[in-house]
Amino acid sequence: MINFGINSLKMEIATQKKEIIDWILSIEDQAILNEIESLKPRKDFDFDEEFKKGLTVEEFRKRTTEFLKSLPWKE
Repeated sequence: MINFGINSLKMEIATQKKEIIDWILSIEDQAILNEIESLKPRKDFDFDEEFKKGLTVEEFRKRTTEFLKSLPWKE
């Protein structure tokens, strides 16, 4: 019984993939294709290196506070 469930799930996934492939093959709009392309995992992405470039909590709070103070609030 368990094997049938796993095989059924694999078939559903294969069907979904086939439908997505067919849909992508029908797309002619370059902008949409570019968006789809951006979803692909990047092999040159280094999470640890990008994390080092991130903001500290303190810097984030400071920038957020400065931004909020710069907004034209109505009194």
